[in-house]
Amino acid sequence: MPVNQPNVSQLCEALQEFLEREVTPAVANDGLKYKLKIAMNVLGIIARESELGEGFRHLEHLVLSEYLGCDVESTDPKSSASESTDVNQRLLDRIRSDDISREDDLLAALERIAVAKMAIDNPRYASYLKHVDV
Repeated sequence: MPVNQPNVSQLCEALQEFLEREVTPAVANDGLKYKLKIAMNVLGIIARESELGEGFRHLEHLVLSEYLGCDVESTDPKSSASESTDVNQRLLDRIRSDDISREDDLLAALERIAVAKMAIDNPRYASYLKHVDV
């Protein structure tokens, strides 16, 4: 049995369930119910980010590095956050200098990144569901 239980995702899910089953029915104010629903959605994003965030940043780095023709120096997912910032800046610099070639490749790369990000933000988005097997 892992020592670090429950993890962030499990804690968020437990809190979401509590809010949905116990708190929401007790709230009469529609404005407050709406804010409660937003809070539950935020907990879902936090849970998915804790599970998928490092993998997303690593994928983003790999996809943009491939498009930009950069060497992928590290495969350590923990260093992916700063590396993703670096390749994003390189892409931004290229776009600003109007030095974009292979536009179809760029659109495919950005679409792959966007679909992976939707898995974190809201996997119920119709656009996300269109790109994945449900």
